[in-house]
Amino acid sequence: MSVVDGDDSNPYRAPETSSAVRGEPRSRRHLAGRVERLLASILDSLLYIPAFLWLGLGNAAAFLTDNETAVPDDRGAIGLSLFLLSALFVFAVQMFLLATRGWTLGKRVLKLRIESVHGGSVGFMQLVVLRTLLPAAFGFCCGLFSLIDALFIFGEERRCLHDLLAGTVVVNA
Repeated sequence: MSVVDGDDSNPYRAPETSSAVRGEPRSRRHLAGRVERLLASILDSLLYIPAFLWLGLGNAAAFLTDNETAVPDDRGAIGLSLFLLSALFVFAVQMFLLATRGWTLGKRVLKLRIESVHGGSVGFMQLVVLRTLLPAAFGFCCGLFSLIDALFIFGEERRCLHDLLAGTVVVNA
């Protein structure tokens, strides 16, 4: 039995698929803009300001204490403890929202969400570990990584290096 070119019954012929199935983001036309992503990141960073206020207030109280007549004061330690607890709380809320909803508070305000490059939701490992914790650890060890990560946004796909590591894309919600 011979197979004629153009015959649909050829089982060895390459399938014809759309570009979305071949790995391009399903929501490509709805990719989040660079400015929106920057603003979302700034909003997420601003959430930590109250934690720094606790740190400042505790240290100011310790500094203003009369060291000659006062007993050893724990106000600085209390300020540091409140700072750490506040920052940890904000971080935990952000990671919870990221893992369960695919957005942080900054992304929610700007109506953005994170999804897989193939479309749909993303797992905990991709969002929290590969997209957040691993790049943060690299950035902590080498500040140049953070710059390179951010500069990847200017590529055609508008994906930062952490997006490429995690297989994610930020889209308009």
